[in-house]
Amino acid sequence: MLFRLREGDREAFEQLYRKHWRDLFNSAYKRLLLREEAEEIIQDLFVQLWVKRELLVITSTLEAYLFGALRYSIYNFIRNRKVQQAYLDHLAHSSEIDQNYIEDSLYYEELSEALAKSIEKLPEKYKKVYLLSRYENFTYREIAKHLNIPLDTVEKHMGKALKLLRDSLRDFAVILCIWAGNYWN
Repeated sequence: MLFRLREGDREAFEQLYRKHWRDLFNSAYKRLLLREEAEEIIQDLFVQLWVKRELLVITSTLEAYLFGALRYSIYNFIRNRKVQQAYLDHLAHSSEIDQNYIEDSLYYEELSEALAKSIEKLPEKYKKVYLLSRYENFTYREIAKHLNIPLDTVEKHMGKALKLLRDSLRDFAVILCIWAGNYWN
């Protein structure tokens, strides 16, 4: 049958396939416990057998050759899976995206805390105007009406509140600028 296979006899190849497919599959499945992967390995094994049929040098039986080739195919499959898994684990644990997300969250939390503390330290009249504007989404006109003060007073209070907050958060601004420079590089 080996001679017929080398000559390109498709019928000989089909007989060989039907004779050995089930035993090869069972052997592969016992080692992998993955049906589709075992089928794929056996399919590839027979494809390679057909493609390289003219160059085959078999020193033992054809059956021993097929099981030896299967053993190496399974070994390569497992090795490739381990390399893929190691790579995926590496990506999951050291991804820049994950690190940037964690850093972003930490900076955001720190900045939020610093802003809240700075707002609490504002003089009461500035704090009211700032909170109505930024947290209640009131327009300056609505704030003036709500607090019963002139519109230009609302604008002055807001300007002073923002200046005090900027001064209070200056250190964070420097840190964020440095961080943003590193982030975008």
